[in-house]
Amino acid sequence: MTTEPPYRLVYASAATQLFSKSQLVSLLEHARAANQAQGITGMLLYKDGNFIQLIEGLREHVQALYARIVLDSRHHRLEVVFVGDAKNRLFSDWSMGFRDLADPALRTLPGFNDFMNRTGSSASELRDPQGCLDLLRLFRSTM
Repeated sequence: MTTEPPYRLVYASAATQLFSKSQLVSLLEHARAANQAQGITGMLLYKDGNFIQLIEGLREHVQALYARIVLDSRHHRLEVVFVGDAKNRLFSDWSMGFRDLADPALRTLPGFNDFMNRTGSSASELRDPQGCLDLLRLFRSTM
């Protein structure tokens, strides 16, 4: 068992085309299986063709996964929002949590964060590591 602290990477990206519900399910099924094999946990948020994903695990595994994501033709405008060691995992029991933020019922959750609904759609305009982590924590606590 390793004593290396978990390494966390959060990125935002835009899909090259909108994902259907079945495409999102397929993406999640594949990601969950691959992540579980590498000891990677995290959360994926999706809204109107935009993604925010937190991945955490051993540094080498997280970096290798992100390198594959960068090469994935389904994404563009990738931008790292946060990267570094963490004291503990935020999603230690999840091979990949998921929420589609287009669901209007989510706005009624206590502590809802409007991070993905801000005006301006570029990842650089959404660059707010604390807001991003707060949003991810909110969804962890409500799932």
